[in-house]
Amino acid sequence: MSELYYHLGKVLKIIRQNKGYTQQEVSDSTMSRSNYTKLEKDEINPNVVKFLAILDYMDMHHDEYAFILNDYSLNDKDTVLYLFKEMEQFPDISYVKDLIDAANKLLEKRYDHMTEDVLNIAQAYYCLIEKNSLADARKYAESIWDRLKNLDKFYLSEFHLLNGILYYFELETAVSLTDKALEELEKYYCFKEAEELRLSFLSHISCLLISHEQYELALKYTDQLITKSKSDNKVLSFGAALVRKGMCLKGLNKEKESQDSYNLAIELFNVIGREDLSKQTREDPKLVYNPYGFVDEEIKAS
Repeated sequence: MSELYYHLGKVLKIIRQNKGYTQQEVSDSTMSRSNYTKLEKDEINPNVVKFLAILDYMDMHHDEYAFILNDYSLNDKDTVLYLFKEMEQFPDISYVKDLIDAANKLLEKRYDHMTEDVLNIAQAYYCLIEKNSLADARKYAESIWDRLKNLDKFYLSEFHLLNGILYYFELETAVSLTDKALEELEKYYCFKEAEELRLSFLSHISCLLISHEQYELALKYTDQLITKSKSDNKVLSFGAALVRKGMCLKGLNKEKESQDSYNLAIELFNVIGREDLSKQTREDPKLVYNPYGFVDEEIKAS
């Protein structure tokens, strides 16, 4: 970690000067100019309210400032959260292992609730992808839910965790939790992260419903996923949703409509250079629609 991390005021001064602002402009009514001068010399530290106000006057979000303060790099926890939130719908085993390593690295230094939960999710994914073991994965998911179920309210971080263990619940409960999550996430209308979460919840619940042959209900969520993916220009998500729709329509004995949906997905995958997904769509669509990597029979056995 760079020594810049320990010099809040010094970094504030560098940013202020680079932006061409005076001390008076960025301190304004937040604190006296003399105190702000002491802050830039690292002689005093501001309280949170004053610090956020100063960043506001410098036109900078606190996340960007923390990144700069840490010498343009993520700290250990931010690295874990970044890897977790950026995990693709089709994560390979090496990515999951990197996430496990990053979480363990932080936990060796200090305990952290969120990091421990992320580690359990990553280990559950490892069981699903590498071992095809839903039973083992659920053991990790259970420890996460044991903590979450005691909370009064969920925020974005908790919704990320819930989304990662949706397969743990009975189907009716998973549907209910998904509906509640989608409703709550609408409040975060200006957060890109919330939109990504909505897509992911729709993706996961449609998979679970298809696995339980609940095709009518699965089609409802799949159509929402298609609409959201198109409006947000999420090409891979759109293609996978088309595959899910094809599976739903096939399950409802609508063979022609099902094949049309598959064909559209294949065409889309070819355009973006994902011939591997095109091949899976033609040969075994469930490999495309299933984000966890485990087979249908294991789910039904729950």
